[in-house]
Amino acid sequence: MTLEIPKLAATSPILLQAVVSYAASHLQDRLTAEEAHERCVRMLIVELSSAEIVNDTAVLCAIVILRVFEQLNVSETGTDAEHHLSGSSALLSKSQGYTIDPTSPGLREAAFWIYVRQCLYNACVFQQPPNIDLHHELSPIPHSWDGQSRLRSETAWANNITWICVMIVHFCFGKDSNEPSTRMLKWQELSTLLESWRNTRPDTFDPIWQSAEPTDSCPFPEIRFVADWHLMAFGFYSLCCMLLLIYKPTPRFAIRHVQRRMSQTDTAVIGHARALCGACWYAPDTVPSSITLCHTAFIWGPLMIDRTEQEGVIKILERMEQRDKWPTAWIVASLKEEWAIT
Repeated sequence: MTLEIPKLAATSPILLQAVVSYAASHLQDRLTAEEAHERCVRMLIVELSSAEIVNDTAVLCAIVILRVFEQLNVSETGTDAEHHLSGSSALLSKSQGYTIDPTSPGLREAAFWIYVRQCLYNACVFQQPPNIDLHHELSPIPHSWDGQSRLRSETAWANNITWICVMIVHFCFGKDSNEPSTRMLKWQELSTLLESWRNTRPDTFDPIWQSAEPTDSCPFPEIRFVADWHLMAFGFYSLCCMLLLIYKPTPRFAIRHVQRRMSQTDTAVIGHARALCGACWYAPDTVPSSITLCHTAFIWGPLMIDRTEQEGVIKILERMEQRDKWPTAWIVASLKEEWAIT
């Protein structure tokens, strides 16, 4: 997708303006970014009246890029209008049809998977179900991916855990009011699905190095992966594990009393959080995984009580805003308030 977008933008004015708005925003040229954004939206409004828009790959990519522009310009309070997220939902769902190819053979499929990850970001931050149609089915299915090229096969495995994450997030934050026994059956089904992915994925997704102990320079365990998508898959797998631990349908008090010792569940959750923090600490160039860390912080943040680890999380987030221009100041402010850091 990185190689194809510039080529496609040369013949698509809408996509070109979307790219300019994103690039200018990343360079903090607010005036150029806003002007390009307005031009893109004006052209997009005209295109929306066409029935052929769902088949226009350039327009679909432009909408996804506009959504990234929107995320880069989130307010200091974390307010996110989600204008382009809602627009992406209708068009990208129609463009995929009933089945979705997890091997991402083209730009249209790649745009869809970026949109899915965008949905997961807001779903975790605001604890709401992702704006994704769960009636889609992945095709081809896992056991047939080994016949693909290695890159397409690994892409499929990475996208597969992303889709499992969508289902788990929807289960946790959805509005379904099923009987406890029904919810427990669904929880068990999702747990089995998650562990099946863990047990059958290629061993290339395993870390090439990991150390359980923190170092003087990093308060988290050192975990390193070969490829970016391995780390991204690890992030979504960790998120899935944390959510299933927290939202297991069991009797619980409406208000939790903070005790001296964390529960067994809380300890397991924070273990996944520490691992994710460590993986992101040692891979600052894998920005999508740091973005995953941003929204998962709203799941595990209150459980991180060690001051050194809290400062480590803040360092990762501040580094991300400084290096990659991803807005994290509002997340840092939220965590500092939760942790009573002045």
